[in-house]
Amino acid sequence: MLNMPVPYEKLLLFQEKLGLTDEALLQLVPYRPLFALKKEEFASFFNDVFQSLPDAKLVLDYHQSPGHMLKVWAFWFEKIFNSSFDADLHTYLWRIGLRHVEVNLDQRYSNLGFSIIRQFCHKIVLADVEHGDKTAILQLIDQIMDFCLLVETSAYIDATTRCDMEIIKGIADRVRNPVTVIGGSIKRLQRKVDAGSPAYAAFDGLLGENKRLEHMVSDIKMYFDMFQEDPVFKTLSIEDIITKTVERLSMPISRIKTSLSPDALEIHADAKDIGSAFYHILENGIEASDPDHPEIRISSRLVNEPHRAVEIQIFNSGQPFKISDEDKLSTPFYSTKPSGTGFGIPIIRLAMRKNQGKAMFEPVQEEGTKVTLLLPPADY
Repeated sequence: MLNMPVPYEKLLLFQEKLGLTDEALLQLVPYRPLFALKKEEFASFFNDVFQSLPDAKLVLDYHQSPGHMLKVWAFWFEKIFNSSFDADLHTYLWRIGLRHVEVNLDQRYSNLGFSIIRQFCHKIVLADVEHGDKTAILQLIDQIMDFCLLVETSAYIDATTRCDMEIIKGIADRVRNPVTVIGGSIKRLQRKVDAGSPAYAAFDGLLGENKRLEHMVSDIKMYFDMFQEDPVFKTLSIEDIITKTVERLSMPISRIKTSLSPDALEIHADAKDIGSAFYHILENGIEASDPDHPEIRISSRLVNEPHRAVEIQIFNSGQPFKISDEDKLSTPFYSTKPSGTGFGIPIIRLAMRKNQGKAMFEPVQEEGTKVTLLLPPADY
């Protein structure tokens, strides 16, 4: 059974933004008994709708005993209209979203379900609520349904993403040891053949592919760790980031030309995330640079549009990517390089998203490729 902590602060923010204040919810108090009396009618109505949908019926019939969901839906309806909007209700709604992941329920059915619930509740309001209160209660019902759907969808997305990432990490962990063993075995076999023989060259090719697999496993782990870890924001020196990245890549600092503006020397970000992003940008830049005229330029400046940010531009003089490939660049496992893993740009974009930043990639025809990063300034 999925067990993920309830993000109470985020849910309270959702509730606040939807206008579900204590004062607003007081309007519902006189009508709570009216809705509670309709719980069995609602459950029957809701059940009839979903039993008429083949895919939904399959999930209901397979996972639950006959009549069970009638009780569940009746309980849900009563609880929504009789509860205070507190941690208990938040937990209840969150677990429903997790349960939908466990039974592999298509989220579109949840969206459909809440549309049906709105219609049912609106009929109650129009038929039985006092005329002067109708508009306010109709609005409140919509706010409540919006909140319920928002909480369940948040749980569904978080749990689904976590499951997907766990699968990817599991594959990477399982592959790591066999890849290491295979690489070692190839090297031992290669030592037994003549360096000029076709077999030696074939072993070289196998070692190259094995090394690419090792890099892919490493990048997958980096992506997973970055996805899972919350950023720790602090003031970072762009010059220090460049220096540390160059050291990691074991490249001469003389290959990098920097032009950093005095008012754009520092950013507000997570050191590990930004370090990983710079590592992949510069690694790609080194590999792509024209070997006859290698050039990597890094500049920074403070910009105010579309919002105040530090703009960092990183240019390399390699062959620019094709415009037709632009949409594919952020796709994991897609790479234009024979030895590429396809995780460099996804890692860069993930680092930017986590740090309220943005990454843009632009081919400069007959010159190279320009990467533009927008990140919060140090005084953010």
